[in-house]
Amino acid sequence: MSELMTQKEILYTIKAARDSVWVIENTIEKLNNGYTASLNFKGNIQRNISHLKLVVATQEIVDSGEDISDLQEAIVMGEAKLAENIWPSEDQIL
Repeated sequence: MSELMTQKEILYTIKAARDSVWVIENTIEKLNNGYTASLNFKGNIQRNISHLKLVVATQEIVDSGEDISDLQEAIVMGEAKLAENIWPSEDQIL
């Protein structure tokens, strides 16, 4: 039997998810400012998108009434950046 999240746990989870938003936004900003696209940057975006998808799919968080639009926007923004043809292939790594 699963236990429901408390309001405090919901708020903590959303706060932690905003760290993932920051990582995605910060990585994209670096790429937009001339940093070289790397598998490290790509992995950072992918991992944080995965985290955000778990959070926004949690029914208790959806039902909480908390504004999670920034989490959803970061997913869209991150996926758009991953879709760009800027990433090195893994076989290019020495």
